[in-house]
Amino acid sequence: MNSAARALRSNEGRSIFEALLVAVLVAVFVLIAVDRYYSSIKSVKETAMLVEMSNLRSALSYYLMFDGKPPISLKEIVEKGVDASRKGIEGADYRIVIAGKYVETMTLDAEGYPVDPFGNRYSYDASTGMIRSSTRGYEKW
Repeated sequence: MNSAARALRSNEGRSIFEALLVAVLVAVFVLIAVDRYYSSIKSVKETAMLVEMSNLRSALSYYLMFDGKPPISLKEIVEKGVDASRKGIEGADYRIVIAGKYVETMTLDAEGYPVDPFGNRYSYDASTGMIRSSTRGYEKW
């Protein structure tokens, strides 16, 4: 009987085959865990993006309502504070002051434009008022 066969039948220690089998199984379980982790992260980012886009679209509506014109860019919505001055029912002037901005918290890039959870800028078309993500695969959201 050769030494390799004796090593496989020996009860003194683990064989190379057993060690490799354990290593392969551990690697498979680690790959499954990493895949599930990244798929859950993607799901969380998608949900966050839906919430942010909803907030931006609401902020755009408020901007149009209070300022009467569409913003030039999303940067303007993020930076500008809310200010509404209108005539009252009896003709008296009144002023509504809302402490804050149209969008309070948003992740911004170095130039001050809002970015989605994937790190890409939101795109805004001033002529149509459409706000979309510029992340590949999410342009139609």
